[in-house]
Amino acid sequence: MNTPEHTPSPITLGIEMSNPSSTSADSPAHAIALWSGSNHDAPLLDSSPMPKGTRGSDGVMRAIELICECNGVRPGSIARILVSVGPGGYTALRIATTTAKMLAHTLGAEVIPVPSALVASTALTPGMCPALITLASKKGKTHASIATEPGTVNEIGVIGADSLESLGLGSIVADTHLPETFAQQAQALGLDRHELVLDARNLLRASQGIEPIESMRLTPLYAREPDAVTQWRARGSR
Repeated sequence: MNTPEHTPSPITLGIEMSNPSSTSADSPAHAIALWSGSNHDAPLLDSSPMPKGTRGSDGVMRAIELICECNGVRPGSIARILVSVGPGGYTALRIATTTAKMLAHTLGAEVIPVPSALVASTALTPGMCPALITLASKKGKTHASIATEPGTVNEIGVIGADSLESLGLGSIVADTHLPETFAQQAQALGLDRHELVLDARNLLRASQGIEPIESMRLTPLYAREPDAVTQWRARGSR
């Protein structure tokens, strides 16, 4: 009698390394996650922070290899890749999206780009909303999105602190790079401030309702033009 072969559930891989400043040595966010399945209630197999000293795409690939090896996951069983696409750090976003793109293309897996603000919103509680999620703060401005409830965000774009009063907020979510002008204005308005949490374990929930895209179309979502591009453009106009 032949015993039918067991078909393992397709594996979902999550990569969240969009904002390195949102993690700390005391409480490191998890950058890599694996789920058995792709539904919103698929069980989490495992997750891990990036190993200390990890740099570049080779380091990210090694971290993915390690978590797969520890859980007996073969590369060919990865059917879906979720990646947090920003806004965030230029280098971190480029490495994350390039890694996801390469894996999706090589393995024939689906790839789903997940806005980082949406990932952050899933860590909120209803009582924090409406919450301003701030990302990629620089030169007194920040990229802002409003979480009307956990898992639902409306993107605003890059704003200054003078915009806060008109937004009808209940709280502000930020990392340690929040401009001082925002911190002062939030305090003046009586807004609670909460820590920005960007964790790969929240990617599956955040990805619900987002359609896969062709892997070669995957690109980072930058808050503003990279300085290198701006400088190159300026040199070309001389």
